Amino acid sequence: MTLPNALTSARALLVIPVIGLIAIGDFSAALLVFLAAAATDAIDGPLARRRGGPTPLGAALDPLADKVLVVGTLAALALRGIAPTWAVVLILARELVAVDLRARSPQILGAGLDGKVKTVLQVAASLALLASAAWPPAGLAPAAGALIAGAAALTLLSGVRLLLRARQTTAHPA
Repeated sequence: MTLPNALTSARALLVIPVIGLIAIGDFSAALLVFLAAAATDAIDGPLARRRGGPTPLGAALDPLADKVLVVGTLAALALRGIAPTWAVVLILARELVAVDLRARSPQILGAGLDGKVKTVLQVAASLALLASAAWPPAGLAPAAGALIAGAAALTLLSGVRLLLRARQTTAHPA
């Protein structure tokens, strides 16, 4: 396994301690582990390009690792009453539909700009929710709520756009 792929895999696996720390109420530690996991996303791609290019395994693992980290974290936060359940269900549903569409598409359905921004916003919302739980007196809950609502809205929009692109590639395969 290459170093970039190991970093990507670590991102997905770090959701386990994040969930465990949320479960026991140690939101500060969960925030730190989540932040370390999210940081690997900024490292693995450039490192892969410097080492001869991304591998097919890495191209498949990277978005999956993002989904596992974000959805796992948000689901744990929803179970603790910190993240709104409706937003987590919407995000999970969109990600499941995206995985299914990409698996069945005759062409590669890469992430568009809205999908990449959606992921960044989901990560920011997760960080904000963790920070608001870690430091309630800081008054971060309203900003965290706005971020998760924005992330959910962009998630829905990017999902609709992905569905339309999938329909277009099915109707007009290359």
